[in-house]
Amino acid sequence: MISSTSSDQEIEKFLRVVKNDASSDAVLAAQLAKIYVDSGELYLPGSDLVADVASTGGPSSLSTLLCPLFLRSAGLAVPKLGVPGRPAGGIDSLAQVDGYRAGLSSADLVNIMQTTGYAHFLADGRYAPLDARVFKLRQLHGAQQVPTLVVASLLSKKIAVGVKLAGLDVRVAPHGNFGLSWSDARHNAELFVNSAKIHDIKAYPVLTDGRFPYQPYIGRGEALVALDSIFVGSASKGLARHFEQCRLLSLAVTPQDLCGRVATIGPRELQRHFLANLIAQGGSLKAFEQRVQLVKSKHIYELRALDNGFFSVFMEGVRQTLVHYQVKAEKQSDRFSDPVGVILLCESGEWVRKGDVVATVRVADVRHKQRVIRELSTWICKTSPTPLGVLGEGVF
Repeated sequence: MISSTSSDQEIEKFLRVVKNDASSDAVLAAQLAKIYVDSGELYLPGSDLVADVASTGGPSSLSTLLCPLFLRSAGLAVPKLGVPGRPAGGIDSLAQVDGYRAGLSSADLVNIMQTTGYAHFLADGRYAPLDARVFKLRQLHGAQQVPTLVVASLLSKKIAVGVKLAGLDVRVAPHGNFGLSWSDARHNAELFVNSAKIHDIKAYPVLTDGRFPYQPYIGRGEALVALDSIFVGSASKGLARHFEQCRLLSLAVTPQDLCGRVATIGPRELQRHFLANLIAQGGSLKAFEQRVQLVKSKHIYELRALDNGFFSVFMEGVRQTLVHYQVKAEKQSDRFSDPVGVILLCESGEWVRKGDVVATVRVADVRHKQRVIRELSTWICKTSPTPLGVLGEGVF
């Protein structure tokens, strides 16, 4: 077993052993999660009514932004220890709002949890720092998708902040990291449940279909536009459907006697929980609205269907393009860069004609405009001869 004092070479050797001989071991995952937690600070809320819904990663879902709000509506405490998403996670999307503090001191965390019941923050080397170190080595040595290691990493973030009710949005897709198929994802979800049980955590994984867009707004700033659309009642059909999907994800983790509030709460009431967190962490309604309007104003480039056919998006390609330009911008010291975003104007499986506008694109640096549009056209503008993703098969 490894520890905080292990060398990189020792950790690399450990990763090889796990990958080859213990790739799906619930006990080892639980032990490793505890070692990760012991390498840093702990936040213990002192209650069993502490919940979160994490995700296994994948573009276009808003579950890490919306589920905390649903959980707060039930009166659950939500200390959300987040990690930056690619292309858009919860914490890095919130960080687009001027003033929002993604990093919190221990005192800040305690104060925000006491006053609002919901904090969304980065580990910043304080919570489970060994996990972050091991993750970098997993990336280097092809161990990103080893179930034991994935579960240990996810679980450590719940233990470190006292989460007792752990939801998990398992986004199943060929580009996923928690199983490339439904059978693999189900197996890994069971592994997560069994490992969590060792730490007296009740885990509630839900498998969702990551092959198709969950909703139309893809990008860090676009996630904020999506939230605003929900709050003001102008959500498109696809966005409204995803809102209800996030409600169901939240209901899965909510104790039965508290489910009534989650089942009935509306967008305007959720906005109050959102603003309470936004303001507590240094943002403001004005700053949020300004960012939303800025993102909207930059959607000046149109993508058009190349042929008659059914609208289809290659999500992994879209992700690759957005992440490429994020990494490029972050090399110039922008921690949570937001250089490119997409808003889809059609739903998967919808019939479109050649030349129809199917999406708009935001490109911050005009020097990259032509290349970005060319790449995104490849992933978005080619139609399918059959309607893919219409039923969102296997979502729940």
